[in-house]
Formats: sequence, C-alpha cells, structure tokens
Amino acid sequence: MPNNRYPSPDASHSAFSHAYIVGMFFLCFAFSYIDRQVVSILVQPLKASLSLSDTQIGLLQGITFTMCYATAGVFVARLVDRSNRVLLSAACVAIWAISTAMCGTATTFWELLMWRAGTAIAEAALSPAALSIFSDLFPPRKVARASGAFMLGPYAGGGVALLGGGALLGWMEQPAMAAWLSAHDLRPWQMVFFTVGLPGIGLAALVALTIREPRRQGVLDAAGTCDAPPLREVLKELFVRNRFCLPYFFGYVALILLFYSHAAWFPTMVIRRFGLSASEVGKLAGPMYMLGGMAGVIAATLLVGKVTDLGALRKVLRIAACAATALVPAACLAPLAPTAMLALLMYGVCAFAASVVMALAPVPLQIAIPNRMRGRAIAMLVFLTNAISGGVGPFAVGWINERLADPQHGLATALAIVGTVAAASSCLLYWIATRNSPRPEPDIKAAIGT
Repeated sequence: MPNNRYPSPDASHSAFSHAYIVGMFFLCFAFSYIDRQVVSILVQPLKASLSLSDTQIGLLQGITFTMCYATAGVFVARLVDRSNRVLLSAACVAIWAISTAMCGTATTFWELLMWRAGTAIAEAALSPAALSIFSDLFPPRKVARASGAFMLGPYAGGGVALLGGGALLGWMEQPAMAAWLSAHDLRPWQMVFFTVGLPGIGLAALVALTIREPRRQGVLDAAGTCDAPPLREVLKELFVRNRFCLPYFFGYVALILLFYSHAAWFPTMVIRRFGLSASEVGKLAGPMYMLGGMAGVIAATLLVGKVTDLGALRKVLRIAACAATALVPAACLAPLAPTAMLALLMYGVCAFAASVVMALAPVPLQIAIPNRMRGRAIAMLVFLTNAISGGVGPFAVGWINERLADPQHGLATALAIVGTVAAASSCLLYWIATRNSPRPEPDIKAAIGT
C-alpha cells in the first residue's frame, strides 16, 4: 500500500533537472528580496522627490507591505494546491517585476504605495509554490536540503539590495550620468527601480519555458480525483491530527518577531548608541547580516544532510529548537554589547541562529502535511508571521523605547527586552513541538524499507 505521509519522489525529473529547478526558484526568491528591500537604500531620494514623511516611508516598508503579502498568500494558496505551480510562479514573478519597475513612474505617495502593494501581492505565491514543488521532487531526507538552498534567497537578495543597490544609486548620481538622466526627465532612483525590476520579466519567461510541473504525490479520493480539500480539513490536519503544529507555528512567529525587530531598529540603535554614521553602519551591518544568515542556512542544510526519511520530522524540529536556544543569549547581548564592533558581531550571531530556524521552517509542513493541503498550510504560516510579527515586533520596540525616555540607551534596552522575550518564547515552543511530534511507527518503517 502506498504511504501518503512519505511518498515516493517524482522520478520523471533527473538529478540535474532537480538541481536546476531548485536553482531557478532560489534565483526567483533572491530577486523578490532585491525588489522588496531596494526601497531601504532609496529613502532619502524618495523623500526629496515625492515629499514623503518618515511615517509614509515606514508604511511602504512595513505593515502595508507585510499585510498585503500575508493576506494575498492566504488567497493564492488554494491555487498552489490545485493549479500548475510552475506557471503560477512564473506569472507572479512577471507581475512583481513589472510592479517594481512601475515604482519608478510614481509621482505621488499613493501611486508608489499601489505599485509596492502589487509587488507584495505577487511575491506571496512564490514560497508556497516552490516549497510544494520540492516536496514532490524529493524524499523527506532531501526536502530540507532543497528548501535550505531556496532559503538562501532572502540573504543573497537582501545583501545585493543593500550593497549593489547603493552602488547603482551612487553611479546614477555621478555628474555625467545625472546630466543624461536630467536631459531625459529621469532621476537616479527611478532608474534603480527600472534596473532591478525589469530583469524579472526574463526570469519569469525562463521559469515558464524551462521547468515542467512535477507529478503531485498522494492518493486519489473516493471519486477518483485529487482535488484540494476544504479549509476545515486543512485546519483539522494541522491542529488536530498533528499536535506539534500549534507550538511550532507560534514558535516560528516568535522568532520572526525578533527578526523584524532587528531589521527595523538594530542599525538605528548602533547609530544612536555609538555615534556612527548611517553609511558606516550599513557597510558593517550589511555583510554581517548576509554572511551570518547564509552561513546559518548552509549549516542547517548540513545538519539535516544525513537524516533518514523516517526521522526527518523530529530531527528538523530538534535542530530548530537548539538554534532557538542559542539565540536567547545572543538576542540579549547584541543590543547591550559595550562596543559597536561587538554589537555588530553579535548581530551576525543572531542572524546565524535565526537563519537556521528559518531555513528549516517549512520542512515540517512539507513532510507531515498531505500534498493538496500543503500550499495553504505554508501560506497560513506566512500569514501569521507577517501579520503578527511584522506589526507587533517593530512597534513594541518603539513603544518601550519611548516609555524609557533614554535617548542614548533606551532603544538598546527595548531591543534587548523584545528580542530576549521573543527568542525565549520561540525556544520553549519549539521544544514543545519537538516533544509533540510523532515518533516513527513500525508500519511506516516497514513501508519505507520496502
């Protein structure tokens, strides 16, 4: 009898095509973060050109983007479970590429907000679609490797957005180039949006033309079809049949709350506390974030490299719990370090530990949840992390800082409080999830052995 929980991988794709598919989706994910984070290095020219306030800039980068991303993910997830995931991904890459490029045509805040919302909504489908595809291409022991490679995308893309985007903006502002742009009624920030957005159209075409939709794993229902079950069945599968899911979901929410808090406030904290310029902090914090994060993803992939299909779920949760445990002291010490270099070094340690958990985050759902529920399960996780973590984390840090009323050290204390509580909560919940995860059953073991 076929095993629904540990299906056989799709043998119609070769090992080379498997690697190509993972590589292409990694590239798409990296481009999504380039398009998403490029605004962070365009803040000053955008404010000057469009007369934007800091509050409006915060809306563009914060809760407006994350809520569009999270909400769209819930609605698009059903398409992931019942349609051609490759074509869906390609269409979304093209839409967010066009939306990013169109940001360069904005003349008001509301136009820019509309195009940024388009970028967020289109990006929401990529992760559920790609991770669902990996589950059909690989057995459980290899799903973590493929997902880990895919999860390098945010760190590679974020690093390119900060370092490459800044260099591109500087080149566009050189006298000769600035004169040419002025003659054509263009500004440097507009060209940056065009440059990072338009290549995504070619990437979308490559995905659509060179990747074949893999055969979905699973069994047919009583009617002989393989349609996606209703949402109530997805919720029952997640939170009734799989007792590890509830603490696992909220353990990840707590971890991402720390991630968003650091992304929003850590560079500012270093500037205020140690009197460094924004450019100095950017040159140091950017590489720390990228290298620490990518190292963590690679470490997570290596740690699960020798796991068997039978023990994959429990081992993945245990590794994530250990990383969340290591994050607790790092989250406390990073904002309170006595020197800027030590603070930034601990910031890199936080990025490393957090990225281990983030790299493994989708794997339990890829392993434990049936195929036709997987897209919505992953989208639900994405929704919770963006809706709760993206809104609560940065706000809590700012609120505590204002109550402390200490211009030099208040922000560091607030970051330490929020970060430590979030990391400790994540640690506790991940250990509970590990304890609640199912132990291998003899019949499953026998089925895998055959």
